[in-house]
Amino acid sequence: MLSKLPLEIQVQLIKNAPESSLKYVNSHFYILYNDLFYEKLIRTFGEDIIQVLKKVLPWMKIYIKTLDTFRYHARNAIASRLKLKDENNSIDFEGKSNEFHCMYVKDSWKYIYSILANKRLFAEYKDYRIDEPTNYVFNHFVEINRTYLLSYEKDLWLVPGKYNLNIGLLIKDGRGLGTTKFEIKYHDKPNHPVVQTFFPPTNINDILPKMQFCLLKVGEFNIPQKEDDIDSQSNKLVHIQFVMEEIGLYLKSGFRIFFIDIAQPSMLFNDYDLLYYTLKESNYKHFINIPLKNLYKALNHVQNGKTTSSQPSHLLYGSGDPLEIWEEYDHEFLQHYNFPAVPENEKNSNIENFDLIKYADFYFNNSFKRLFKFNTIYQRRQFINRFGDFELEWIEEDNKKQDKPEQNADRKLCFYDLYGLKWKMPIVSEL
Repeated sequence: MLSKLPLEIQVQLIKNAPESSLKYVNSHFYILYNDLFYEKLIRTFGEDIIQVLKKVLPWMKIYIKTLDTFRYHARNAIASRLKLKDENNSIDFEGKSNEFHCMYVKDSWKYIYSILANKRLFAEYKDYRIDEPTNYVFNHFVEINRTYLLSYEKDLWLVPGKYNLNIGLLIKDGRGLGTTKFEIKYHDKPNHPVVQTFFPPTNINDILPKMQFCLLKVGEFNIPQKEDDIDSQSNKLVHIQFVMEEIGLYLKSGFRIFFIDIAQPSMLFNDYDLLYYTLKESNYKHFINIPLKNLYKALNHVQNGKTTSSQPSHLLYGSGDPLEIWEEYDHEFLQHYNFPAVPENEKNSNIENFDLIKYADFYFNNSFKRLFKFNTIYQRRQFINRFGDFELEWIEEDNKKQDKPEQNADRKLCFYDLYGLKWKMPIVSEL
């Protein structure tokens, strides 16, 4: 049997199999496949990521638990065989205390890796500089309404590699979005400052549909490898500054910003050269995952460290305390979860009891049909030939709402992302 081969050969077989399909053979290979993501995590991010993970573990476990709405049986296949429990102080197989030897962590390394490898910058009022009082943050998004000032800056840490820069937004009667500049700033190997600049299409207000959520690809950028020094062995991430600002005195009005998405390359955006996708929905609740927003807020605060310090950023990495910003989290989604050393008087006793699983069912199981806009007709045809006609599904959805009879029933419908889950999570990669 394959499971009797030396472990090194088993690992190589999993990595050589297309999309790691060997993991479906039995539970042994599925557990091994999951464990390899932990090794990849250490190899990719460096050993310092362990201390960062320990600090954000409560927020991480909450988000991973919401994924049970579609992956409970897959996760339980690992948890049941390893006899994992949902507890804070776990004992591993060697009899040692191990915070990671528990449910929603040791059985979910693939998803934990995807969270760390991507960054979704949700709208935060303190990060934006805009005119007031006509602009405001309401229900987790930034409303741009007649402003000449638009500036946004965010410090973050990314592993070297290629990324897509996307923005999740909604256009009402948008003006001025085409004169917005996006910048990625970092230092290269000789420690020289590098700036990569991107602009959306100048006719973006005409391209994007109105009153519908859109995820627009702004550009692609690459972060080079760090110098091979002692520090890079423990922390392999690169300090990045993301900037979005107006390039002139042009009026901006009539659009909402939900988040900035810095994502690993994907088949949809890179192989098929997608410009944007849209869906017929404008309610922020379907685009803003609150547990994920809290998790990234805690993660960024820990990684950036104490911003008031004058020390270099690489010395501050991982020194932040996520409990320092306790009041900035959305507490209604944190009920009945154990957060260490949180004073009782800092918790809002009036918070309504909220069922996390019900929220997860609402967020992940509401399936919306997406309309894709490719940069070329050729890529559009290639996508339809492989996955089916997404435009037909878009039309059929309208017909159902209007109680019209089904048309073109003999044509193949689109089966890409059949359950509508991929766009709701950070990009999940393979080994």
